[in-house]
Amino acid sequence: MSKGTPYIRDLLHRMTIKTDEQGREVRNSQDQVSWKALRDAERLDDPAVIDTAAQVLEESQDDDTRVNVCFLWSHLAINTGDARAVRLMLGEFEKTNKIQMKSRMMWSFARVPEVPDAAPFLALSESRDGSIRREALRVLARCRPQDAKGRLIEIIRHSNDECDIIYTLWALKHLCLEEALPDVLALVESPNSEIRSLAIRFAAEFGDSAQLSLFVAALENDRSPDVKWSAMEAIDRWGGDSETGTVMRRVKTIVSRQRKGGGQLPISELMHGISFLNRIAPHNDEVIKLLHALRTSKAGRLFEHEAKWLDEKMKD
Repeated sequence: MSKGTPYIRDLLHRMTIKTDEQGREVRNSQDQVSWKALRDAERLDDPAVIDTAAQVLEESQDDDTRVNVCFLWSHLAINTGDARAVRLMLGEFEKTNKIQMKSRMMWSFARVPEVPDAAPFLALSESRDGSIRREALRVLARCRPQDAKGRLIEIIRHSNDECDIIYTLWALKHLCLEEALPDVLALVESPNSEIRSLAIRFAAEFGDSAQLSLFVAALENDRSPDVKWSAMEAIDRWGGDSETGTVMRRVKTIVSRQRKGGGQLPISELMHGISFLNRIAPHNDEVIKLLHALRTSKAGRLFEHEAKWLDEKMKD
């Protein structure tokens, strides 16, 4: 159903209200009028609203309206696939010299399917303000790979800022820039465990079995749980018979220790290890014995989602 000018004007107004419908302060942001309006804006899917929002912005020209119209356009770009929305966003982005405004608008650019002009974000990726650089890197992940890759590779080669490198690794992965693999592999020696983990994930995605020695070394020697998780996932993807012993030792180590909580991800390091063993060495006596022990002695060894997953795996 088409949304006319009065609706869009009202929606943009509601997006600025930080109280509830009765004007009362709220503790939970989900009770704010603005939060509910943002959710309404995310569902807009009529291409006609692109022009309607432009008309409303022309009437107002205030900063909040510009930021909120860009938010609308970003979701219209997603929901309709109409590139006009992003082009209009770029036009508004170029109109302002206020860095705070550009910062707020970049959050919307980081959502769209593709940003056709990387130039303003390449420039901001060199800002002296770290938060601005990282927001620009998030947008570069939405630009054309050929436009962004030179700057992204330059960062991982020469930057000393660990946060910039982390954002760049996410951007490289999103853009599927596999030609960056040699430079990314150099980061496996980083003192920052998140960088090491992301580098291994990138190598698993865009490398092959040639990187297995790197994955095995990380699983055996790295002290970071996140790095070990990434390494186990990589071995599950690329490993073979030669890695069975390494994975067996790690699985036994995991289940021998008391584990707290259920983990944040549905697929745990242990599950990747079990997947590997069940796929690569299903007839190995030690593997059969270990998987049986895990299946029959779940208390204190497996979390509920892991136990259910193992049951399904063993039925296959």
